[in-house]
Amino acid sequence: MVAFPDDHRPPLTEDPFTTTSGNDEDEFGSVVVLGKGTPDNLKFEWVISDWSKCSETCGGNGFQMRANRCIVRLHNMTQSVDNNLCEDAGLAVPATERKCGLNQCPRWITSEWTPCEKSKCFNWHTAMQRRVVKCKIDNNVTVADSKCEEEDKPTHRQECENAKCVGKWKVGAWSECAAACDMQGVKYRILQCVWYGTKKPAGTACKDIPRPPVMKSCKGPPCTLTGSECRDHSMFCPNVKTMNMCKIMRYQQQCCLTCKAG
Repeated sequence: MVAFPDDHRPPLTEDPFTTTSGNDEDEFGSVVVLGKGTPDNLKFEWVISDWSKCSETCGGNGFQMRANRCIVRLHNMTQSVDNNLCEDAGLAVPATERKCGLNQCPRWITSEWTPCEKSKCFNWHTAMQRRVVKCKIDNNVTVADSKCEEEDKPTHRQECENAKCVGKWKVGAWSECAAACDMQGVKYRILQCVWYGTKKPAGTACKDIPRPPVMKSCKGPPCTLTGSECRDHSMFCPNVKTMNMCKIMRYQQQCCLTCKAG
């Protein structure tokens, strides 16, 4: 209770209103002494602490708490008073507890496995199925994997049986003909055994499959060209001659006139 020196409200003058000792009590409780002023200068306020840390970050049972107390202010002086005085002054009581945290804890969500018949082969009649594993929270929001329990993470791949998984020969492009002009020569290409539908080496999985040829005969370019046929086909032919590249057959053909000039 805030007390005045007598039973009558003092006029709005510079005369101070006084209160009894802070240890005195009446039927309304302890008496607050603030100092000089008028009753109209009194203001009641709630002082609120920060919210505590959430008791649980997820699971739907988390809560936070905070403290509040009522103070009376006279100019620059304040004093804690009974909370009932702030309520009697018409101030709404601030909440001291609230829910917090996520309703659901982050959890691992998986996609469907890739169909085995469309999965990549890696062994005889064996393919590797895959699926996407993501850590998610409410509303299907993806978060960092570190938010979920690593030991509970589902596997993202597994073996499956696929009869299509056999070795296949993979052939490269033929090389240029390794022959002088008008001479017989050979072309080469790279041959590799890989698993069906992939570029991964399959070792000896192709041993029972007919082996495609890796070389074949070919003929070199013509040695002579008529005047109408012998011409340069590039603006860089002078560079070819300068760099002594006319001895290479394809440059002889591309820069015939320049190379023939000697």
